[in-house]
Amino acid sequence: MKYLRLVLDPGETPVHPVYGILTDTEYVEDARALHGNPSDLSEDIVTLLLYVRGDVERFTAALDEISEVLAYDVTSVSDEEFYCYVHNETTAVDGALFSAFSRESIVQLSPVKYHDDGRATFAVGGSAAALQDAMGDVPEGVDLDVELVGDGATGHESVVRSLSERQREAARVAVELGYYDVPRRASHEDVADAMGCAPSTAAEHLRKAESRVFGGLFPRTE
Repeated sequence: MKYLRLVLDPGETPVHPVYGILTDTEYVEDARALHGNPSDLSEDIVTLLLYVRGDVERFTAALDEISEVLAYDVTSVSDEEFYCYVHNETTAVDGALFSAFSRESIVQLSPVKYHDDGRATFAVGGSAAALQDAMGDVPEGVDLDVELVGDGATGHESVVRSLSERQREAARVAVELGYYDVPRRASHEDVADAMGCAPSTAAEHLRKAESRVFGGLFPRTE
């Protein structure tokens, strides 16, 4: 099995009104699709479970204005975090994207991460031939770049297990604070503050975690 982590960039091509809310609104700070059910693609319907950090009232008000949204339900986690079940009709572009990666020989790996620059990142697994066919079915006008290629399973669990508790904490905090975002939204000093340790200690934890992760993904051949 091959594993691909992909970066979707629709550019000027409209994907779906809900996609626009998730990637291009000031009231959504973080958004991820945790699960999806594209089994009704014959009827051009997809159901998603989203995690969103942002203004729930403005978010739901925007959903109310989208004709493709057939139903939705919100469960609040905190004042600024909530889950949203969305049952909606697809458009030509996102319907084609769902179809490309919903074939029997491909498994989609959650979550899909939406970025405020209009991009989204997600991962898929399957045979090399099936993944190549799926990439070829991406609709015109949408760029889909391969960010990472791997063999076998995603390796997520084994990589995580290889990290020490503090290395896992440093990596988790760094991701949550935006240390790895482009442009970077946090420094290793910010990570250190969140962990309650010295900046040099946080930097060392991050370097060791990065070394283990990338060393596992790209082992030396010498």
